[in-house]
Amino acid sequence: MALEEVPLDADGSGRQKVYGTLKTYGLFLVGNALMVFANAALVSVLWQASADPGPYRFAPGPSFVADSLGAAIAFGILTGLVPICFVLMHSPRTRRSDILVGTDEGIPALLLRRSRLLFNLSMFVALPAVTAMVVFLVRAAESGPSRYPADRDFDLGTWALVLLVTCGYQAGVGALILLGRIRPGYIAVRHDGLHLRGYALDAWIPWDSLSIVQANTHWKSLLVWLRPDNQAVLSSRVPRLWRGIDKTVTQLRSPIHGAVVVVFVDRRPFRISPEIIDAAVEHYMENPDARRELRDPEAIARTVEVLRSHATTAWWRSQRRPVPVPRLVPGSTGRDEILRKWSL
Repeated sequence: MALEEVPLDADGSGRQKVYGTLKTYGLFLVGNALMVFANAALVSVLWQASADPGPYRFAPGPSFVADSLGAAIAFGILTGLVPICFVLMHSPRTRRSDILVGTDEGIPALLLRRSRLLFNLSMFVALPAVTAMVVFLVRAAESGPSRYPADRDFDLGTWALVLLVTCGYQAGVGALILLGRIRPGYIAVRHDGLHLRGYALDAWIPWDSLSIVQANTHWKSLLVWLRPDNQAVLSSRVPRLWRGIDKTVTQLRSPIHGAVVVVFVDRRPFRISPEIIDAAVEHYMENPDARRELRDPEAIARTVEVLRSHATTAWWRSQRRPVPVPRLVPGSTGRDEILRKWSL
């Protein structure tokens, strides 16, 4: 199996897709602005309150500053993650080891793994930082002068309620991670179907459940359209309260096509350029005869080798620039052809 560039159609719309939007640049600027102003506001409050305390001003004492130093650092880490995650989740740079031949439930499969780095940043860095920030803000409010000195039970109740609602939810996320219910996902392309695994949700889609006509893919998500009488199985590994943590595998009933069900897979948590994901998945969706080779690990390994050869090392590209989508060519070995690459 080999990759080749497919000639464009007469109208220029061939195998080219746009994997971004101008809103991305606005989100990047807003994220950086929040990082700068949030940290500036934190420093300003601590400095001014200590320099000029008033009867009704927030005036933390030395012990409060010492106790909340870790929370203040966590607040800075949280705001600093905004641009970091933004760049990683919108960069076309591909981690080649995330494209591999493996097994899914004991069956040979072409695996496209989601980034463990992004998972670790969101779960083990951002989540504790959010918890520490909440504790810091509640502690700051509680340390200020009370207008009702006799009503201390109200302050204690507010403190307990906020910690129970916020930190309790995040403690549940941590427990689900330890239990293995929440973990990095992948796309498994098998001879008998697609297994789409998110952080907490799964979608098993047999090939005969796919709609014959697949609509255009959204810029940030891979869309899989299903038949009305599909045999797909969508399941969750976490209780309903925690399902919102996983937006990478979701379903939506199309208002235009009636009973057609669409499964969305967010491509941003993958450190694999989106055109490679589309090339790998759409090839087997569109070519039933090619699915037989997915029974052979050696054939899958050749496909992996070719997909990795087209992995880009660019950290950034225009969010509105059309990108050529490679096409897997059935019947080739992947070794007897010269691969033509394009610059990204």
